[in-house]
Amino acid sequence: MSRSWVQISAGRGPVEVRRFVARLAERMEAICHERGLVVVDVTVHGDEDAPASVEILVEGDARRCLDGELGTHALVERSAARGKAARKRWFAGVAIHAAGADAVAGAGEGVDLSELEISACRAGGPGGQHVNKTLSAVRIHHRPSGITVRVADERSQRANVRRGVERIAERLAERAARRVAEGEAARWSEHDRIVRGEPVRTYRVGRKSVLVVAGAREAT
Repeated sequence: MSRSWVQISAGRGPVEVRRFVARLAERMEAICHERGLVVVDVTVHGDEDAPASVEILVEGDARRCLDGELGTHALVERSAARGKAARKRWFAGVAIHAAGADAVAGAGEGVDLSELEISACRAGGPGGQHVNKTLSAVRIHHRPSGITVRVADERSQRANVRRGVERIAERLAERAARRVAEGEAARWSEHDRIVRGEPVRTYRVGRKSVLVVAGAREAT
């Protein structure tokens, strides 16, 4: 089955946009579940509450399932840290990129385990329901790089930890390769290609800080 990265990016936007990216990534992950894509893992670049970007690795026909979601997304929200005259529309981008081959066995051996924070978590499911009742899913944070992954595709916690360490090693290798390889430029140029105006979705913030599509009624 084909794998793709669903990338949610703040571009070069300020902290308000990065906070929007965190909320938008949660919504996109839920949409992936609802539309039949298998979420393999989630990689957060930066602060989990205000990341520069989030990448969701999915299995399935991502372009078909996420039709209508790719492009610029806008949030209408006034920043408490800025004056009333400041802008209140914040823009983030959603794009899809083909994923490379899986990390090879043993790829995580070069990661210093003392630099990792590992905790158990539940795997999210459609409509916010939990599909993993045994806490076999894991969250792994690599302190030096700021990379965080959530892995839930294996049946045991031990296997998910191993897969998560491999994912972090893979992400670190990709970062290093991007410094010298021009072939990665297209994927990362999305950070500079967020277009303001005519967004594919516009949101407001509803109860419990959940994104609500503008014009839609919030469920009670």
